[in-house]
Amino acid sequence: HTEGITHMSSRDDGYYFLSNAKDQTAKLWDLRKCVDHAGVQHMPRQYDWDYRRGEYPGNFDGAVAMPHPQDQSVLTYRGHAVKKTLIRCYFSPMHSTGQRFIYSGSADGEVVIYDVLTGAVVDRLESVEQGVTRDVRWHPFKPMLVSPDFHGKLCVWQKAAP
Repeated sequence: HTEGITHMSSRDDGYYFLSNAKDQTAKLWDLRKCVDHAGVQHMPRQYDWDYRRGEYPGNFDGAVAMPHPQDQSVLTYRGHAVKKTLIRCYFSPMHSTGQRFIYSGSADGEVVIYDVLTGAVVDRLESVEQGVTRDVRWHPFKPMLVSPDFHGKLCVWQKAAP
């Protein structure tokens, strides 16, 4: 990442984890590929901005002017917005999806679901009133996601029965 990390979560296999960051990306990491801290080059911040108040000065598609030269991530996910607050991302449940998806809240009120293997956006769940979707959780057994808004209301997304 080229900007600050807002959240990290692990996969249930002991090898992979996700990070979400202010550079408008989520990244998949493999612990077996990580390098020694002593060998990592410090990279100064590209932009001087406050994500709580300002617009991201880079591209919202996640493209950055200067990617980190020592990026060891497995895959980068682009399509959600990290502004205003700490936005979180997770792997989908092992029991019901085999952790095949990554999902993230977004500053534009959406929940964005990615294919873990390709990075493609699989779905965008939109909320009419929510504003910012800071956190979201996938039910471990049902096709249901729940997220709170800043006003104490819960937004529930459910897949309709066939």
